[in-house]
Amino acid sequence: MQATHGFADLVRLRTRVIGYAIAFALALSALVLALGSTARAAEPKHKTYLGSGTSIAFGYSQELFNENFPTENPEAFEEALPAGSGKPNGVVLDYFNLLQASNPGWTRQINDGCPGETSASYIGNGQTGKILEKIIAGTHTAAPCAYKYVNNFGLHHEYKGEESQLESVLESIRNENSGKNATKHPIQILTLDLGANDLLAAVKKCEKEVAEGIWTGASGEPPITECEIVSLPAVIGALNHNIAAVLFAIRQGGSLCFADCDEGDQGVNYLGRISFGGFYNPFGSVITPGVEINPGSNFLDFVVNIATKATVSKFGVCYANPQSAPGNHALAFNPLINGEPALEPGRLQAWTNMANTTTAKNGNKAANGPDIHPTPLGYEILAQGYAAECGV
Repeated sequence: MQATHGFADLVRLRTRVIGYAIAFALALSALVLALGSTARAAEPKHKTYLGSGTSIAFGYSQELFNENFPTENPEAFEEALPAGSGKPNGVVLDYFNLLQASNPGWTRQINDGCPGETSASYIGNGQTGKILEKIIAGTHTAAPCAYKYVNNFGLHHEYKGEESQLESVLESIRNENSGKNATKHPIQILTLDLGANDLLAAVKKCEKEVAEGIWTGASGEPPITECEIVSLPAVIGALNHNIAAVLFAIRQGGSLCFADCDEGDQGVNYLGRISFGGFYNPFGSVITPGVEINPGSNFLDFVVNIATKATVSKFGVCYANPQSAPGNHALAFNPLINGEPALEPGRLQAWTNMANTTTAKNGNKAANGPDIHPTPLGYEILAQGYAAECGV
């Protein structure tokens, strides 16, 4: 879309974007098959937690990547800085610790996170992706996990062969929630964060178009905001189609035989708890209260969270929103949304690496920031957000 079209009233456009986001998500309800009862016969003695998603699940930060380059041992991302502190790093480990503190029956965790994962690469372009493209029109697929298959870096839980992260998740559910394992150590909580890299790609596209002069600010909005507001409906549509496809596959993993089921082994429909980690806005007011690094980004993030929550709720999924943290506002990354703009710079500085001005100490002197990823404290806050909004 050209910048000269559709700017007669961007205020009304902002309102329509919110309405579109909700309407689109509600339309996806037709994709959901009956989930059946989620009641379990008996509480197993040992339970497994599966964390899945992007660099957030993995526990990534640019500083940890720089300090460990070029080996990138996955275990190095599990220890918070400073090195030797003995503290865990990453939302999966932090949330697992909260689960264990609430119930010693949580004895196993699987971390499937892949840094840089998009919703399309999460699905992958293998058999599962092809099935989903046919079932759910608008599903987009891509080659899986470039961090592993292109850059040759290790994961906490390696995928088999050339499978995607979704296929690895489905395989874990089939292995742990069927046969004897179903009574020994079944997966009973699955957390998923997905979509942040899709949104970042849209921001970079707008930055490129602004540099090319396509967006001029003629509406009175900053050029970057013009582009992002007009682009948002299509971005939301593509993202939520893929998120719906992912949840459809997990909930219907047995009846539709995803994950290359063998004859007589039809997999498992996962009916257990799924908690989806929503989006915080790292481009908010990092330095000055009310002055966002990316103008209008809190509003746009607010809309994405509305749409994504509506989408995942149709699949019986709990939505943990770190932007506003409705379960506990003290955990909100962007308290500007809650009418507390003065709190935002301190939180973004402490909970993200956006104000990180250090360089790597291992000789490569690479810049550790600004980096959108959480600090160790930020990961703890995200885990507490899961607990506050979705339970332990």
